[in-house]
Amino acid sequence: MDPLRRHAVNVLTLFDNKGAQLKHIRDTYCKKCSISGNDRQRLTAMTNEVIRWRGRLDYWLMGLLNKPNRKIQPELNNILRLGIYEVVMDEKVPDYAAVDAYVEIAKRSLGKGQGKLTNALLRKATAIHKTDKPEKCTLNDWYSFPNWLWEKWINQFGEEKTTELANLYNSAPKIDIRRNEAKLSHDNLQSYCNDHDVEIEPWSDSNIFYKVMRNLSGFRNLIVAGKISVQDRAAGMVVELLAPNQGETILDVCAAPGTKAIYIAELMDGKGELYISDNNTDRLEKLESNFKNSVIDVKDASKDNFPMADAILIDAPCSGTGVIGKKPDIRWRRSMSNIQEFVELQKSIINHMSQFLKPGGRMVYSTCSMEPEENWGVVDAFLKLKGNYFIDMETNDVSDSWLDERGALIPFPPKSNTDGMFAVRLINGIE
Repeated sequence: MDPLRRHAVNVLTLFDNKGAQLKHIRDTYCKKCSISGNDRQRLTAMTNEVIRWRGRLDYWLMGLLNKPNRKIQPELNNILRLGIYEVVMDEKVPDYAAVDAYVEIAKRSLGKGQGKLTNALLRKATAIHKTDKPEKCTLNDWYSFPNWLWEKWINQFGEEKTTELANLYNSAPKIDIRRNEAKLSHDNLQSYCNDHDVEIEPWSDSNIFYKVMRNLSGFRNLIVAGKISVQDRAAGMVVELLAPNQGETILDVCAAPGTKAIYIAELMDGKGELYISDNNTDRLEKLESNFKNSVIDVKDASKDNFPMADAILIDAPCSGTGVIGKKPDIRWRRSMSNIQEFVELQKSIINHMSQFLKPGGRMVYSTCSMEPEENWGVVDAFLKLKGNYFIDMETNDVSDSWLDERGALIPFPPKSNTDGMFAVRLINGIE
């Protein structure tokens, strides 16, 4: 029995039984079972892709069953999802090898009867053509999204743009890096790429952001040394919208995992005070080694006290629908009720944190959500409540091409080639 395939079944079954993120479940499992290196990479790829294509895989599975309404226990369901994925969608794996492997897993775990069922279904699956959409298959099943989110996006973007977004999110996610100017020059980065079989392409609007075209793992040494950071270009623009200056007091709340805080610290160059906070102790502990001359503290941005600041970054907890390409499980973990819960939390955070901004100071509210309720909906409610705040339209730090007519950063991923993001800079107008 292939142990890695067995591990993949276990991880996916844990995902079904727990409410945690796929990455957290997988990381915990790998640590417990001492899975590392290439095996871990393969396990990550297998589980990510099956979760990404879960809607289409389940449609195919229901079509293979003689009784489509038949109840299938969770473990067998995941054995079949993995098997169908490898047989139909993974061209690197011979059909017979995948079928034999998952039949053996089903037989050993669930008995001979389930092994025979697995064998019959996976052999039938070899006739499926992955690019031929059946007429009866709904678009949300075909593109593997829950119906509520698909319909919501259709209403927001229209069918053409929703399909573009789905195609992007179902493709291999692109990765950007940011160069630390204080530690690494452009020329030295290029030399490193030439020596380590890495290919990059500079962003046209920045001299420190690059698109990774090939072999991200080749940057491991530079990442460990703090010479580069993995950061999406749109996420970097959120920091540029904040425009940190040396000598200022800056708050970065809801900061974990800390990539924006690292960029802020680089721009401040140790001159000024940077306060980094989050209400997640575990995530904050991982940040401490990355910062000098900064205060890192566990705080709740919706109720705790903070020092008065020249600038505040609120990278608010959100639905995360702008980063589904990199976190495919988000599509199955969210609901409309979740979005409303996030909205209430976001409103409480921005309202509470506004009291800690100095007169004339700037506050950036941002999310990695595509949902208007979490973005302009929250900002407009805040502006109605706080008459002294206004939107800063003079955002010279970010090109106008990235901003909407009201001055907010709202890139559309298929067009921008970035994550989905929202950010707006607000000014405390009380002098």
